[in-house]
Amino acid sequence: MNLYKLAAILFFLSSNPSQAQGVRPVDVQTAFANAVIACSKAVGRDVALETSDALEQGTITPADPNRPALLTAGKGEKLYDVGPAKGIAVILVDTAKNCRIMAYGPRVLPTYALVEKELKAQSSQWTKIQQETTPEDFIERYEHVESDGSIVHVFLMGGEPGMGSRIFRFPLLGADVKRYPANYLEAATAAFADGALQCAKAMHQAITLDSLPSEELRDWTLLEQRTTLGQTYRRYGMTPINDIVSLSSTSTSNCYIGAAWLDAEGALNASLAKLLQTFPSLKEVSRRDRNHVRTILLTFKDSNQSDVSLVFTVDKIGGVSASEKRARLTLLIERSDQQR
Repeated sequence: MNLYKLAAILFFLSSNPSQAQGVRPVDVQTAFANAVIACSKAVGRDVALETSDALEQGTITPADPNRPALLTAGKGEKLYDVGPAKGIAVILVDTAKNCRIMAYGPRVLPTYALVEKELKAQSSQWTKIQQETTPEDFIERYEHVESDGSIVHVFLMGGEPGMGSRIFRFPLLGADVKRYPANYLEAATAAFADGALQCAKAMHQAITLDSLPSEELRDWTLLEQRTTLGQTYRRYGMTPINDIVSLSSTSTSNCYIGAAWLDAEGALNASLAKLLQTFPSLKEVSRRDRNHVRTILLTFKDSNQSDVSLVFTVDKIGGVSASEKRARLTLLIERSDQQR
């Protein structure tokens, strides 16, 4: 969670204590589960949430834009309240009809259990594919394959007060409900390999990503840009998988690619093949496996014959289906003038 969003949530929770009065944690728990179910149905059918039965029955209602809430709607987005937990359990629907849900108050794991129960009641084809605990969050992920082959993911992430660096007085829960094309794993592999090549080209020439010829980044969209301390951070994504694979850079000396929930082994091999084809001087320096993390260090020469380092990291996602077929994969490329 970025600092701006964290600050907004902290302000909301500190300035709106009356929001929770008269609403029991069990009401919020039910509202959160109802939001996930309504979104999973709408996203699975690729229809707007406003067409769902929940809105017709009044379970979900358009939020008052003047009332503070955990989430804020941007241009083209819509914000909804759930049940009696107005402002406490909210749904944000983006322009692609995907959902983000946030709520605070009920205990996290019992709420997850209710979500799983309701998903399985909706369809026996829902499969839990991730379950792990980090210092700050309880994480679960469910997957459902639709009749047209597209895939719906329900991603749950929430924590209790005192976990890690959490300073909230209440448990805080979030859910993303998204639809991916049937070939999203293959698309993510191709995107990661292309991103690795574009980052390497930029580092080879000591230029920023936006200085590459436009055709090199024709499939990438600028998602975020901000300048701090004289450096401009730019992050790019590739639709419709920009939340799975993204590439970013802050200078002419570094470039980073991050990806989660993809075929890490396939993406790694595809990246190495592309890089070796373009940069014959590429060579492996070291490889290390420790627990569920594999690190590979490589180098190649830039246009001035200085070293450029590449560090691939494969991190198996823990839980139900931990494997390199569904893992985190990152690549950090640094020029020698940035290395310590």
